[in-house]
Amino acid sequence: MVRRLFELKVTLLDVEPVVWRAMTVADDMPLYEVGAAIVGAMGWHASHMFAFEFEGGRYDIKFDDELDLEDSLDMAGVLASDVLSTGIRFGFQYDFGDDWWHEVEVVAERPIATGEKPPRCLAGENACPPDDSGGPPGFEAMLEAMADPNDPEHDEIKDWLGDWKPSDFNVERANKAIRKAIKVYTT
Repeated sequence: MVRRLFELKVTLLDVEPVVWRAMTVADDMPLYEVGAAIVGAMGWHASHMFAFEFEGGRYDIKFDDELDLEDSLDMAGVLASDVLSTGIRFGFQYDFGDDWWHEVEVVAERPIATGEKPPRCLAGENACPPDDSGGPPGFEAMLEAMADPNDPEHDEIKDWLGDWKPSDFNVERANKAIRKAIKVYTT
């Protein structure tokens, strides 16, 4: 059987400037690895849980009875080919506290070419907000404080952000982060 590749466009919702990534995943990847690859490509630090929201249901990782949602499905044993197909759109949630939602669109499906090694980030724009920045409303407030030197939190936020810049994106760094995130979530 020929392995296939899904091309995805992942867009972080409810933030400006728009943050998006184009990436590939293999049809035989476990769904939790697809999630880890999205986390890495987007630039998250792989320090929070994630879930998929498809028309047919929500998939998350089942490991803690106290945190599990009763109406969600376990993503263990689910492959990308079980839920992905060209043209579908679905939600991807990262960090259930900050509540970062992404729209993911499967833009194409094709055979994997010789030498291609998915998952890979192909392109993108802008940096994801820093982890633990309070979700879209907290991030917006943080940017406002950064833009106003008279804001009482300006200096503290500037120190916390370090060299983070909203326009920063590098595809090579994204691909390294994909490999790191897969290791974090699979070990």
